[in-house]
Amino acid sequence: MNRCKLLFFCCILTSCLASFACRAYADFPFSVDPHPASAPQAAETLAASFSPVTPERVNKVQELLQAQVKAYPDLDIGYSIIHIPTSAKLSNQGTKQYPLASVFKVPVLIETCLQLQDNVLPFNVDKQLTIKKEDFCIGSGELIDAPVNSKITLDKALTLMITISDNTATDMIVHLIGAGNIHRLMRDLNLNDNYIFMSNRQAWLICLGKGSLTKSDNPDEIARTWKQLTPRQRLALAKEVEEDNKNLSKSQFQALEDRSGARYTFTQQRHVAETVDNQSSPDDFSMLLAKLWRQEILAPDWTDYALSILAAQEYNSRIPRYLPKGTKTYHKTGTISGVVNDSGIIISKRGNPLAITVFVKNVGCGQNNRAAQAIGHLSKIAWDNL
Repeated sequence: MNRCKLLFFCCILTSCLASFACRAYADFPFSVDPHPASAPQAAETLAASFSPVTPERVNKVQELLQAQVKAYPDLDIGYSIIHIPTSAKLSNQGTKQYPLASVFKVPVLIETCLQLQDNVLPFNVDKQLTIKKEDFCIGSGELIDAPVNSKITLDKALTLMITISDNTATDMIVHLIGAGNIHRLMRDLNLNDNYIFMSNRQAWLICLGKGSLTKSDNPDEIARTWKQLTPRQRLALAKEVEEDNKNLSKSQFQALEDRSGARYTFTQQRHVAETVDNQSSPDDFSMLLAKLWRQEILAPDWTDYALSILAAQEYNSRIPRYLPKGTKTYHKTGTISGVVNDSGIIISKRGNPLAITVFVKNVGCGQNNRAAQAIGHLSKIAWDNL
């Protein structure tokens, strides 16, 4: 297909999708575009001119990417890069499951938007949410210092969840939408290399030895027990830990973490953190983002809303690290002991939207910046050449 025909086809396709989306919105009871000024206009970008990639170019870029991975032999690196306009994919260990850390917050965002769009949640993003005692989770974010029963809008919670990876905001939203619906979203989209069902608080408390199936707070023993559990047993343990510790105070939670940090080595803590976590593959997350960009999950206004939040990310030392200032980037980072991740969409040098996911584990103590550099180098190769 020549360039003119290809561009014409993309414009017709986008027009059809927009027409379908307008019909779907006809009976929606409230505004779905609360931040129109910041919306990235994904539909217009998708319909714009792009540069096709030949199989020869894809193979050459794959060689460059693989050479970069080999420069970090001590790191376990999985990546998946999708040239969204043509669906050309480049990957390394693309179907392997990795611990997600906070990257799991991307499908949390998408599922929330989907429930709002479909009126499953009977309110809009201006809804005031109440921060409950069982929502609080230590780690990243600012809401950990908020008083119990204080209020925050859903829009603000979603923004904090993505832009500064607020764990408490995330768990509030997970409780709102139902953790099982995040896993269902991925399966409904035929993304099956994943198992996403735990809130931050659940995973963290299991790692600290809470729950009847974990007989010790020793990280190695917890990881060993977890590996022996069936998916059903893991889900039951997560629910049990949440229920049994709903009255755990913030100070008590932090004291458990401090005690573990003082007693056990980084290697032990890395082992349990990498093991007891939501899991997915680089391919699944890049495909999730490609589907989001193509408006295959959400209607146009909700697509732009989700992308506008991802575009406001404040932690930019990974995918955008070596990209020119002003490069359009929509992404979410994730970090736990031994794990350094990033997943998002960039607009390449050639004007193409690219879905990029890089998951890195086996990261040594004090080596997070080195893993971030690896992610940055891989992204720059994609930006330069695709």
